[in-house]
Amino acid sequence: MEIVSITSGMASENGYLLFKEGKCLVIDPGTEDMRFFDEIEKRDAKVEAILLTHAHFDHIGGVDMLRRFTSAPAYIHPNETKWLSNPNLNGSIKFNMPPLKVKPAEQLLASGSLEIGPFQFHVLETPGHSPGSVTFYFKKEQVAFAGDLIFKRSVGRTDLEGGDQDVLMRSIDRVIAEIPHDTTFYPGHGPETTLRQEIKHNPFF
Repeated sequence: MEIVSITSGMASENGYLLFKEGKCLVIDPGTEDMRFFDEIEKRDAKVEAILLTHAHFDHIGGVDMLRRFTSAPAYIHPNETKWLSNPNLNGSIKFNMPPLKVKPAEQLLASGSLEIGPFQFHVLETPGHSPGSVTFYFKKEQVAFAGDLIFKRSVGRTDLEGGDQDVLMRSIDRVIAEIPHDTTFYPGHGPETTLRQEIKHNPFF
């Protein structure tokens, strides 16, 4: 599986493109950045799905444009279905930007195994940064996409709508218990890291 990271927007959010066997998954397209399309077209790949770790504005800004041009369905946790179209919940109003309203997701995420095209992965519910935050864990590839749960030497903020520090730490404890520590984590902001490195060096753990 090939992983391409695209960092964009006022929050320097990381969106990810996963390529395998001519197919593509898009994770957290935060803005309408044409580099998403450039990478997809370069590989002549078919986009199978748009996966959202959560529904804050900086992770969903490019969803509708991608859906228009690829017809791929968007996936979101049930706890944040209303956030996509609600600027107060997705935070776009809070940061003095135009209100962001994204169309409803076609699919809902549930905890457990999920197979989309050639991609097989596990969905873990990891709330705390927001009530519907999830982590996508690819066991075979030993990688995880955790949104704003864990950063290199930091963790996600909990002062936005629905945030809860205690819940966030319980989610981190669950990740430590359920995911191998050599797994590479690709966060919503900043560089990738491994769970082992964060257990050892992250002051919030």
